Amino acid sequence: MIQVKSTLSDQRGETPFVAVEPCEPAQFRVLLVYPNLPLMLVPPLSIAIFTGILKDNGYQLSLFETTAYLEEDATVSPENRVKLAHAREFDYERDLGVTVRTTDVYSDFRAAVLEFQPHVMIFSVVEDAFRQCIGLLKAVADLDIPHIVGGVFPTAAPDRCISVDEVKMIGIGEGEDTISLFCESIRQGQPVTGIPGTWVKVNGQLVKNPKGALVDIALQHPDFSLFDSRRFYRPMGGRIFRTVPIETYRGCPYKCTYCNSPMRVDQAIAGDQGNFLRRKPIPCVRNEIAALIERLNPEFLYFIDDSFLARPKSEIFAFCDMYEEFKIPFWFNTRPENCRLPEMQRLKEVGAYRISFGIECGNEEYRKKVLLRQVTNKQIIDSFSVIEESKIPFALNLIIGFPGETRALVMDTVELVRSIGGYDSLTVSIFTPYHGTRLRDVAVRNGWLDDSIITEHTTASSLLRMPAPYLSQQEIDGLMRVLPLYCYFPKADWAEIECAEREGAEGDAILLKFMDIYRREFLGENQEQKLRTVIASGTGCRASIKDSYFLSPLRLTEEQFMTLIP
Repeated sequence: MIQVKSTLSDQRGETPFVAVEPCEPAQFRVLLVYPNLPLMLVPPLSIAIFTGILKDNGYQLSLFETTAYLEEDATVSPENRVKLAHAREFDYERDLGVTVRTTDVYSDFRAAVLEFQPHVMIFSVVEDAFRQCIGLLKAVADLDIPHIVGGVFPTAAPDRCISVDEVKMIGIGEGEDTISLFCESIRQGQPVTGIPGTWVKVNGQLVKNPKGALVDIALQHPDFSLFDSRRFYRPMGGRIFRTVPIETYRGCPYKCTYCNSPMRVDQAIAGDQGNFLRRKPIPCVRNEIAALIERLNPEFLYFIDDSFLARPKSEIFAFCDMYEEFKIPFWFNTRPENCRLPEMQRLKEVGAYRISFGIECGNEEYRKKVLLRQVTNKQIIDSFSVIEESKIPFALNLIIGFPGETRALVMDTVELVRSIGGYDSLTVSIFTPYHGTRLRDVAVRNGWLDDSIITEHTTASSLLRMPAPYLSQQEIDGLMRVLPLYCYFPKADWAEIECAEREGAEGDAILLKFMDIYRREFLGENQEQKLRTVIASGTGCRASIKDSYFLSPLRLTEEQFMTLIP
């Protein structure tokens, strides 16, 4: 058991935490905890960054993560993607070497804590995993271990997080400096109540500290050594790669209302921290890649930037010239309107293996007024002509079930997808009202969402309860079953596909029939094979370019739009 030696007190004699006696850094034990959705792949960069920082401080480190745990009735997003034909089939154990754990995660966590006996615990959590985070804290609450809970969710909803009895301290915003100050305060027996960017409970009172300065992301040296080697394998385009994530810039220049990245920019401005959007110098990126290669020998790099090509043209070419040294296959996410042929061809030359593009919604008016994405359908379609010409395989990401969305709006999205040539896969998500997004506020304001709800991940059922003419939860679930089929098959099949939206013997049989064809014809090859055998028109579906959806009709009244404006 962890032995309580003394208390940590602030200047008023209050006791926010109990801890062992002050000790040397080499004797100080830190447990990093990563609650995660079941079997969500690729190690988190945040934990790797924290590991590098804390190792530099000379501490003993251990990691407990929940990725491999599969609790009863758990929804597994990667498996759902395969089931819904958003991704090619793979097997966790055979292809990735991942053994699923069915033991009680909370008992295992308590056992790990008792064995390691940490002086402090550091949690990094997103909203989808917050319930699990609470469960982990409850499992060791009687041990009174100093802890801090940080990540996207505490940053977006600090009041909600700190209101949980088991949560004693949260970190808001970037954690690199916060975790060092927190650990050193505990190690030296000093107060933790004045650390910038933290809220801490003290004798029934809440101490709120303003955020400190933004960190210099160029100083990072991520360390993935705490992760099991099998955690790096993931499917990509029909193949399995040893994959490592990397960040070249932090923040996003766009204001999409379904995303909580704009929240970070707004918070930095409100807190007089400056510009949250920061890019690493290309030489810094080069050194980080070289270090990752030396330590991990990755087969694939996964750039986690919000929109990789949202940077000056000269910097894209500078990146490519630098990356010529490595030519390791890589993935990134970006927006189609940022793609120009010379840059795309150069990216292909140096190893761009796959790109993901967020299309989200096919109705131009809704996209502009509600999602704040100021791009026309024609610009999107024209951009994909360039992207297809570059011969870089790509996936399209869609969202359905937005606040105020109707069936007609969803079918506009289908029509836009059918106008895009050459896509390799189609990923559909249900709108998730994350804290910190403007569309969550819209849903709450209209009475379609209980503000107390904590979200689930993007392949679960919709959390919104919207009246007609807007989509119901059941209608959204039905469209989720078949949306790739509408995009792929000719319109002559649509009436039959619509029957497959409904669960039951008839609908399930029709769904199985079309899914078998879709998986065989569209997902049957990996992306490289598919690129070599793509049909003459180069289209990812059976639509004709002559039917391109350049102009989408008006779907909502001005009065309806007024209720949806963020």
